[in-house]
Amino acid sequence: MAAPIVAGRRRRTRQIRAAATLLLALIFLGAAFYKAYSYIQDDTTSPTVKAGDCITGTAEQPVAKPSTVTINVYNATTTAGLAAKVAATLRERGFTVAEIDNDPLDKKITASAEIRYGATGRPAARTARLMVKDAKMVNDKRTDETVDLVLGKAFTTLADLPSCSPKKS
Repeated sequence: MAAPIVAGRRRRTRQIRAAATLLLALIFLGAAFYKAYSYIQDDTTSPTVKAGDCITGTAEQPVAKPSTVTINVYNATTTAGLAAKVAATLRERGFTVAEIDNDPLDKKITASAEIRYGATGRPAARTARLMVKDAKMVNDKRTDETVDLVLGKAFTTLADLPSCSPKKS
């Protein structure tokens, strides 16, 4: 004969089952909130390395952070929209782009680019120089810190961003 079921035992089993279900639900919700929080934290930080994170200069030749550089992008080529395309990329890299237009001096530039700056804008010009390989630096004696990036005939693309990771030997 089977053992008699006592009313208290059935109630106790239901309480244990309810507590276990509640505990599992709380663990699941906690894990879901933790995962959502980690995604939110990842969204607020940039997954890519910005130029300003890695650009360093020397005491003799200081370099400005891209976020402090105001740059005008001018097109001295026959390629329509080139200055706008380069300006958009520079904005993504943290630069402040003021003007986008054809070269106001209407010079023929055969090099990849010409960077025009004044004495106070020399660190900003060095930062811009890192973005364009073989760019020619021209001190035009301006008094402000703005820099003009004039794209020339030999321009193909902006240089890759500097890598923050140490070089392997």
